[in-house]
Parts: sequence; C-alpha cells; structure tokens
Amino acid sequence: MYNEEASTMFLAWFEANHQYVGGRDLTYAEFPTRFTYEKKDKRWQPRKAGYQIGRLHYTPPGIGELYYMRILLTVQKGCMGYRCIKTINGHTYDTFQEACSTLGLLDDDKEFLDGIMENAELGL
Repeated sequence: MYNEEASTMFLAWFEANHQYVGGRDLTYAEFPTRFTYEKKDKRWQPRKAGYQIGRLHYTPPGIGELYYMRILLTVQKGCMGYRCIKTINGHTYDTFQEACSTLGLLDDDKEFLDGIMENAELGL
C-alpha cells in the first residue's frame, strides 16, 4: 500500500471485518465483490447492487515483508488486524514470510513466476 488512500482502504478492511460477518469469508481482493469503499467516509459498506473485481497493487519480491504480506492477502480471509494476516491455524508467526512458508506458498519459485507474469500483464 503506497499511498494514503490505499492504506486507508486497507485499514478500513480490518474494521469492516469486525463489523460485518458477511465479509469474513473473503480475502482483501475479493472484498469488493460484496462491499463498496466509501471514500468520503473512509469505510466499507455492503454492496447494494452490481459487481466489482478487486485487485492488489503490484509489490516486487525484493521489497521484503510487504511482498509476503501481499501474498498472504490473496489467501487469508476475514482479517481484523496485521497479526491475523500472519496467524495460521491459531499460531501467529513473527513474520509474514514465515506464515507464507507455513502455508506452502514459498515451496518453489511460484511467487517469482507470479511476479514475472504480473509484470508482463501490467506492461512493467
């Protein structure tokens, strides 16, 4: 999350998961399918109609923990804080990288190949 608006949207996701049970089965990227971010109020509201595809900002692998947090945001659902993102089966890991490793997300070069493919799609 590079700008204040993205950070606000992200932090508001935590708050929305506290408030709305109906979003706790969604990842951060899936959240816009059922919720709309109200910029004025800086909060997520249940979507009344329509459909939206969510996306995460590109984060290069070399950036470290932020990169691993981004990977976790594609699988972790209903997070209500940063600790929740790196909590797997009731155990909170010290780093996002450790949590990714526990989930088997780093067993091969998949994360680097995904990064290369994403760059190609975005034309970077």
